[in-house]
Amino acid sequence: MFIILPATGSFAQQADISYHLQKVDGLNLFFRSAGDPHKPAIVLLHGFPSSLVMYQGLLELLKNDFYLIAPDYPAHGYSDVPAEGYKLTFDNISNSIHQLLDQLGVKHYSLFMQDYGAPVGFRLACKYPERVDALLIQNGNAYLDGFPEARDPNGELQQYWNNKNAKYEADWINYYRNASLMPMAQKQPQSNINPDRRSLDAAIMLKPGRLKLFMDLWFDYGNNVKSYPQWHDYLKKYQPPVLITWGKDDTYFTVPGALAYLRDVPRAEVHLLNGGHWAATEDDTAQIAELIKSFFGREIEGRQRP
Repeated sequence: MFIILPATGSFAQQADISYHLQKVDGLNLFFRSAGDPHKPAIVLLHGFPSSLVMYQGLLELLKNDFYLIAPDYPAHGYSDVPAEGYKLTFDNISNSIHQLLDQLGVKHYSLFMQDYGAPVGFRLACKYPERVDALLIQNGNAYLDGFPEARDPNGELQQYWNNKNAKYEADWINYYRNASLMPMAQKQPQSNINPDRRSLDAAIMLKPGRLKLFMDLWFDYGNNVKSYPQWHDYLKKYQPPVLITWGKDDTYFTVPGALAYLRDVPRAEVHLLNGGHWAATEDDTAQIAELIKSFFGREIEGRQRP
């Protein structure tokens, strides 16, 4: 199924969402929760360089219909920075999220995945397919079709993933540091993204040691691209219900990446929105919430779990 819809209004209010710390793998993981635990659970997996604060709007809009859990990854948001014994990789992050959900007694859930949330979520889905009720994908890539920077085998990014080098990392660390220090108004005179969230992202990135950890995770992203065939096999075998809400103006993960899901899950529902990479935190927040509610009413309610 392929649908193009215009974006609709924005979300501005905040309300009663609870905030928690849970010890996992020796780390305090911070997470927000909302809603009734007896209702369908949605785990919201955030992207780079953000934290679960990006989902504050969605949590408020969905809390009456779902049980929502939005964790900060290790070294992100208000979660602890790992000690040396914990290597910051997508494998380890997904394992920590699984342990968190186990400790919370959440055995069945849908995954809302944006950006880095896709590799975290697909690892969970491949390892525990019986637990995943649906995939809700917002600009989370699983195909080279939608990843222009990674398609060139001789390009800078592929060369970095093949042979980690200090200059590439130093250049990006300096870029992130300078961008984080720049006042919000100078970065983008007009934006639909709350500057408070940008400021929090910047504050997180500038904490001692975090930029180096983020580069370690970016290097590990090369293993996500190598895992794409495994993720495709999961989709083809299990045919999970899939809702894709994709900001069509995204220049990181482009529209072909959204449409590529239809190759493996022909019944996937695809909505191209008038937003960008962070559509869920821009003007598309309310529309994405309505699409999720409608999707659950059609595709999830009444389905038999394994």
